[in-house]
Amino acid sequence: MPRFAIPRGKLFARRPNLGALTADAPAPVHLSGRTPTVLAFHGFGGTTREVELCAEVAGRVGLAARATLLPGHGSHARDLAQTRFKDWQLGAEQAFAEVAERGPVIVVGLSLGSLLAAHLAATNPGRVAGLVLLANALWLRAPFPAWALRAGDFLRLPDFMVPRGPSDIADDSTRNTQISYTADPVHAAMDVERGGRRVRAELGRVCCPTLILHGARDRVCPVSNAWRAAELLGTSDVRVVILPRSHHIVTRDVERTDVAR
Repeated sequence: MPRFAIPRGKLFARRPNLGALTADAPAPVHLSGRTPTVLAFHGFGGTTREVELCAEVAGRVGLAARATLLPGHGSHARDLAQTRFKDWQLGAEQAFAEVAERGPVIVVGLSLGSLLAAHLAATNPGRVAGLVLLANALWLRAPFPAWALRAGDFLRLPDFMVPRGPSDIADDSTRNTQISYTADPVHAAMDVERGGRRVRAELGRVCCPTLILHGARDRVCPVSNAWRAAELLGTSDVRVVILPRSHHIVTRDVERTDVAR
């Protein structure tokens, strides 16, 4: 999930490359190994680069891992504008069905990906061995972007692209290598907020061990999400870890070694 930032005077600017990726999308991750397979999902407007760390950790302990681009991602924000939460959910379910044929799965998600991972854990209790929520997007920070997205939804605004500000990463070196769209389609972003509300209602059905990690300085999804999510889960086997120096994309931030551990 990106940080929504609107540069002054550029909201409706005509920019020919607005919405393009900042660099070529990395290839999907397919790592062989034993089960449970680690299945990881990236955030809104992002790529598999955001969850490469999850595959690396899986490889260190000999587990299989997979991470693919969600529908509408890895090309241009125009494609993302044509998708909604049901499309991302379908993409996640298809990936899950493929890896679950080999055995149990550990589902991991960052931001938007956390909603998809939680949904899979709630709806596949016999096949999900564990759940990891990274910077979960069950609630978005208020007043911005949460209230802005709700207001736009209520007012039925036409769709448009909002230019992105810098990714919410404290580490300068990894922020500069982050790959994401240069703008967000507003209607698709609204559906991230709606998706969070839908998945919150499913959390009571999650019965697997769950690890929740969140950056204390997250500017997109408040750190309180970590404890609020833990309280709604149907399992008592929950561990919450707060990363005091990290922002939103915790897998690529200053405490990524702690995230890996």
